[in-house]
Amino acid sequence: MKYAEGVSGEFVSGQIEKVLVSVICAYIIFTLMTYLKLKPILESIFPFNAPFKNIAVLGGFLIVFWVVLAYRACGKGYGIATAVFAVSFCLFVSPWYGVITPYWFSVVGFISFLVLGVLTEFFNGGVGNLACIAINWAAVALLGIVKLSAVGVVVLGALAFVSGYLGDFAARRAVKVIVSLL
Repeated sequence: MKYAEGVSGEFVSGQIEKVLVSVICAYIIFTLMTYLKLKPILESIFPFNAPFKNIAVLGGFLIVFWVVLAYRACGKGYGIATAVFAVSFCLFVSPWYGVITPYWFSVVGFISFLVLGVLTEFFNGGVGNLACIAINWAAVALLGIVKLSAVGVVVLGALAFVSGYLGDFAARRAVKVIVSLL
């Protein structure tokens, strides 16, 4: 017999276990973002002048999947916590995408992941991923760090939404499979 929490997808029960799942999912995000060197491949496929291509194209599977998995496994707020833990791990190692001027630019990364977590929990991963990339693009454009390509923003923005939506969908499916096995 399935219990109500199993039907909704929330299947991790203790507070310590929930935090542990969130931290593990965040560490997976950090590891994928840090060690998957996709920039040369993405630059050759998408020759637009727009940074953060890895988040735009693969953010659904690098980030959103794990945020949704934590949210669905542990409950409300744990997707947001996972996104915050993930960006914290990233910022512990280096400044946000290596930008050191202005010195406070890493705050943009923190805010973008916080917004990603909130919007993913309340809407879906497509909206969350698109907002994350839009915040980063707005910051680099307003600060004059990079001049963005209009075509790049449109194409990569659409890909960010699709990638985020697919990552969200895949995580929801994964949770259903996990719940059916319990």
